[in-house]
Amino acid sequence: MIEIGKVRTWCMVAIPLVIGILPGIAGAATPRKTIPPAIVPFHPASSGKWSKGLARYVDPFVGTGTGPGGSINLFPGAVMPFGMAQLSPDTQSQGYGYHYYQSDIQGFSMTHMSGAGAPNEGEVFFTATTGAIHTQIKNFQSPYSHKQETARPGYYQVLLRKWGVNAQLTATDRCGLARFSFPAGRRANVLIPISHTLDYTPSWRRITITPPGTFDHSVAAHVRVVNRHEVDGYVVDHIFCGARTTYTVFFVMTFSRPFESFGTWRGNKLKPGSKTATQTEPCGWIGAYASWPARNKKRVITVKVGISYVDLAGAKNNLKQEAAGRSFHTVQKDAWRTWNKALGVIQVQGGKPAQREIFYTSLYHSLLMPSIFSDADGRYRGFNSSKIYHIAPGHRVYCNYSGWDIYRSEMPLLALIAPARMQDMCQSIVLDYQQGGWVPRWPQTNRYTNQMCGSPLTTVLCTAWLDGLHGFDIHAGFAGMFQDATQAVPPGAPYHGEYNITWINKLHYDPDGKYSSQALQHASDYGSVAQIQEDCIAYASLYDLARALGKNKDAALLHQRALYVQNVFDPADRFFRPRLANGQWTKPFHLKQGHGFIEGSAWQYQWLAPADLNWLVHAVGRQRFNHRLDVFFSYKKPNWVPQYYNPYNETDVEAPFEYNFSGEPWKTQAVVRRILRENYTLSPNGVPGNDDCGEMSSWAVLSMMGLYTVDPASTAYEIFSPAFRKIVIHLRAPYPGKTFVIQASHGAWSKPYIQSVRLNGKPLRRCWLWAREITRGGKMDFQLGKKPNKQWGAAPADRPPSLGQ
Repeated sequence: MIEIGKVRTWCMVAIPLVIGILPGIAGAATPRKTIPPAIVPFHPASSGKWSKGLARYVDPFVGTGTGPGGSINLFPGAVMPFGMAQLSPDTQSQGYGYHYYQSDIQGFSMTHMSGAGAPNEGEVFFTATTGAIHTQIKNFQSPYSHKQETARPGYYQVLLRKWGVNAQLTATDRCGLARFSFPAGRRANVLIPISHTLDYTPSWRRITITPPGTFDHSVAAHVRVVNRHEVDGYVVDHIFCGARTTYTVFFVMTFSRPFESFGTWRGNKLKPGSKTATQTEPCGWIGAYASWPARNKKRVITVKVGISYVDLAGAKNNLKQEAAGRSFHTVQKDAWRTWNKALGVIQVQGGKPAQREIFYTSLYHSLLMPSIFSDADGRYRGFNSSKIYHIAPGHRVYCNYSGWDIYRSEMPLLALIAPARMQDMCQSIVLDYQQGGWVPRWPQTNRYTNQMCGSPLTTVLCTAWLDGLHGFDIHAGFAGMFQDATQAVPPGAPYHGEYNITWINKLHYDPDGKYSSQALQHASDYGSVAQIQEDCIAYASLYDLARALGKNKDAALLHQRALYVQNVFDPADRFFRPRLANGQWTKPFHLKQGHGFIEGSAWQYQWLAPADLNWLVHAVGRQRFNHRLDVFFSYKKPNWVPQYYNPYNETDVEAPFEYNFSGEPWKTQAVVRRILRENYTLSPNGVPGNDDCGEMSSWAVLSMMGLYTVDPASTAYEIFSPAFRKIVIHLRAPYPGKTFVIQASHGAWSKPYIQSVRLNGKPLRRCWLWAREITRGGKMDFQLGKKPNKQWGAAPADRPPSLGQ
């Protein structure tokens, strides 16, 4: 999902998207200062005591700058793999957290989303100052310099120049630690402006509650000074994109030294000695502070923060289990070791150091989400409810699935390299359905957001099961997915299901201009063509699963539904296009505009039939199909022009690999290498567009390995030229193999074309593999060259499988 202007279009707001103009539809665009694509100041590979392990190749500053039209929205702070706690600096009040081009740090918050395109989270906010107590952001924020800033996996450091305070951050799964070094001769303060979050003011609050000119903050909050070592409380925030639904983050904060004085504030009014403050209205502004008197030498205070989505007892226990009695240095070292282990699942050799840094930074960003949601004791809040459940020991519940994005490459990558976590993530989706009543599309914490379209988590569950991951309740999951694929939601339900499902059941396509939801009637129909294209991806995935489960009757129905995408394909101009309920094609229709499509044009959506590409190639005509692909990739530089490939968004991320289906795989090899070279760099701007919770980074990881799955549930991986001389994937249970080794001739980066391939010593002509050929272990050898071999993988029998075969 992309930001347009740069506030995300996936918030379903009643403003049409016109490709070529690309306005922001969730709010006014904020002017951005673009920084050049220069190398960022911190280089893990040259960093002394942190020079061991693969984590040294990770640069968390990559992706904290600007992409086309605005910010990429990655954060540089301290986090563990898939951590609940994502402790990072915030350089703004409304938005995404940290931006490399902004000059002031307002403070640090415990929750973030990695590269999401809508303002969100940022709960449990705090910072350090010296001297007098300040209650307003403009007074306590501090300028900083990138020359006095460091980031590495599990660690962040910055000097708050206004106060002379050096701040260091590290994290466990559910806790954050901040080590503040205060200068001598000044009063030391830790401020807790607990009302501060990163979410933006939704229209319903701007109109009814929030006074003009105020910035956004939490819906409600509470802070309490427990004693001179501890502060606790909670923050109530709403889910993103202006929804009214809320969730609560509880916290407990402990200090390594007893504070001498304390107090709270409400608005501008400071209350020294006050122990509690409560915000009960969205326009409130409260906080608390702890202070230590000036002394003639430096003072170091370590703040430990445990959070929980369950209750205050959960936050306290999380802190006790993960951080109590542990020094900042010990936690930091453990985080470093954990990241080295997590990144070590893939080992690459060869290439230049910069290419290895791009690879491991992309892998790092692929391992940040979905996020742990259950507490250390296994408790968690049920989906769309306040009921408390327990997950079995040894398992975790996960949340924050950027569905429309991550089903494409993020979740297939996790299925391959993190199978145990993937099974828990899938079971979490099943639990969401069982507890909430419907399979969600883009769940945040334990709430439905209903953002974007289709049924992407259906493809996620099907992919995992068909890949051989059976450690979750697929039968309960199938019931939920089948319901989502065939039934309309009950009136007044908090979930939306598949939009226009009643019309789809009647007409076998999503008609233009017939949306039953008032929220969509004014949004240029929110892409009737894109809706049915995405729905059909889920139908095809569920068809594959139904066959595997022996549900032959259901499989027959789902196969029929998977073909509905053909009903919005115009055989006259051979494009997908919007269609009226009477069967006529919508007129006027412009290929380069967004009418009928979501965040894209007909040109960019003409490739989106990943489950049945052999049909699409035949329907368009192979020669015409390849010519259109050639034009699509003929741009002089990456851009937003709707006739060309958009490397900043998910709508066409599969397009580079479709030459494998059309008999010209050498073009996939060249195009993928070009995209990697132009769009993934060692710079704050080094990720194309929003990373979208790991989607764009995982695309790079798979592409640099020479593997990609256009249709994940098919279990087929397209193959093309790897970027490194040797890649070792360490396989884990329940997969039977130990390693899958990809080996290429020397100078792989400069030789994009496959000359020949051998799989386990035998010649391989086809340009794809089954997932099981990878997960049972083995070796694939590539002979690469600088000129294409137009015979390898080009024959009809060599092409990847499709639904219609």
